[in-house]
Amino acid sequence: MDKEKKDTAVIVITSEGLKLGGLVAEELGASLHVRKGVEQVVGSNIEVESFTKLSEHVRKIFYEYRGLVFVMSLGIVNRVIAPCMKDKYSDPAVVTIDEVGRYVISTLSGHEGGANELAYLVSSITGADPVVTTATEANRLYTCGVGCKKDEDGEKVLAAIKTACAEAGISPEELRCLASAWVKRKEQAISYAAKQLNLYTRFIPKWLIDFYYESHPRAPRSEFVFSKIGVYGVAEPCAMLSGRNTKLLLCKNYNGVKVALARENLIKSICLRK
Repeated sequence: MDKEKKDTAVIVITSEGLKLGGLVAEELGASLHVRKGVEQVVGSNIEVESFTKLSEHVRKIFYEYRGLVFVMSLGIVNRVIAPCMKDKYSDPAVVTIDEVGRYVISTLSGHEGGANELAYLVSSITGADPVVTTATEANRLYTCGVGCKKDEDGEKVLAAIKTACAEAGISPEELRCLASAWVKRKEQAISYAAKQLNLYTRFIPKWLIDFYYESHPRAPRSEFVFSKIGVYGVAEPCAMLSGRNTKLLLCKNYNGVKVALARENLIKSICLRK
């Protein structure tokens, strides 16, 4: 993409969407675009731009940014971006997140423009479920959660994931994403393993991991892990929370790297059993 473009813009049109949009903009270091009339109470370090009419503003900024995050309904987004679209090689990455933070949808330029990756990033910030419908990602039914010490070796993490997959009787190519805790988002070993396996990364926020343990009182807990990062575990909750209707296949320690694998129970898995 054009290196002259700005990175990301977050666009909101209601007061309800402003808090969520402000959080995403702050974490991404993005500019926040707010419709006039919406009370703008956001962090002082966020660049804010006001606009009057959404469709006109989108036409103005569409090709100024590499990525656009819309905090509103998908129907609105489809209508305002349709007149601006050219082709998948030049259109920006567009993702849509609803105002309560339930889903973040890769809307335009999933592969080439990076919308799939941006959707996972926004998901990591908000806890929203990433919705990616491109066939190569959507058809995979397994999620992988990883916990490791700080500054772990990337090859060691990669080897642990491959060993876990072999024990579970699946191929690493069947994994849909690699997940870990938000506190691990800058861990190079996890980024390295994800890159080698050609996987998107999803980092689960603390509040969602806490909710997992509240909802699963019998899930194993580590006081040691809690003393280090403030949650009772990483691999199991992250694997389970990264899919729909998930079932834990395994959760084991491989030479100091904890790996959990979970399988989604979806209509595809039911059809495959017939």
